[in-house]
Amino acid sequence: MTAKLEGKITAKVSRQVYAELQAQARVQGLTISELVRNILDEHLRNEAARLGVPVVEDAFRRVVEPHVDQLAGLIAHTGIAAGTAAWLNKALVNLLTDVDPDEAWDQAAARAKVDLRRSMRVGEQKEDNRN
Repeated sequence: MTAKLEGKITAKVSRQVYAELQAQARVQGLTISELVRNILDEHLRNEAARLGVPVVEDAFRRVVEPHVDQLAGLIAHTGIAAGTAAWLNKALVNLLTDVDPDEAWDQAAARAKVDLRRSMRVGEQKEDNRN
């Protein structure tokens, strides 16, 4: 459903801008008026969204701030639980296998570092190839 068009705006633009608008309208299968309306609508939507961010942030703060201490406590308990689980896993590995968990951790970390460096080099090479 198309909105009823009520207002009219007239604006003078340079030949270059007019030619660009004509070309874009042709590519998109629109009239210049339709293209300009779309551009204005998109700009206003983006501006409204940008202006709405502080409103959302303020609402978020009002909801979360009263519970910050509780959230911090939950995070601390989660960290303790994770540490306990890791300690128990390490103890189980020690009891049930001949694998030294510290050595296994060091090997896994070393492999991860090597893979990270390799992927960074590949990314740099791809970037160099694009340029």
